Amino acid sequence: MGKEKASAALFDQLQAAIEGGEGDDIVGKMKGLVVFDIDGEKWTLDLTPGSRSVKKGAPEGKPDLTLTISDENFVKLVMGKIGPQQAFLMRKLKIGGSMALALKLQPILDAAAPRAKL
Repeated sequence: MGKEKASAALFDQLQAAIEGGEGDDIVGKMKGLVVFDIDGEKWTLDLTPGSRSVKKGAPEGKPDLTLTISDENFVKLVMGKIGPQQAFLMRKLKIGGSMALALKLQPILDAAAPRAKL
């Protein structure tokens, strides 16, 4: 049962991107507190101006956007196998909070995608 979800590695990649060179760009586009609820496990992305972090667990404040999705479908979303709108329409992705923020999700998904090692 203790098998780590595939999404955990993607959040590690996302954290590296946000704390690295892409962080300012992502924060500039999102400007909000985003929570991913993946199979009941919460991940908080603090992308508010002046802050940028990824942590496991619920946020301290009220999130601007909550996305509920299964681990399997989150991986598909990040890998580009399904798009955010398609996942939403197929009821594989539930959105709570700011729909405007949800429409800006692509930079987060791109940053979470594994980088090819050349």
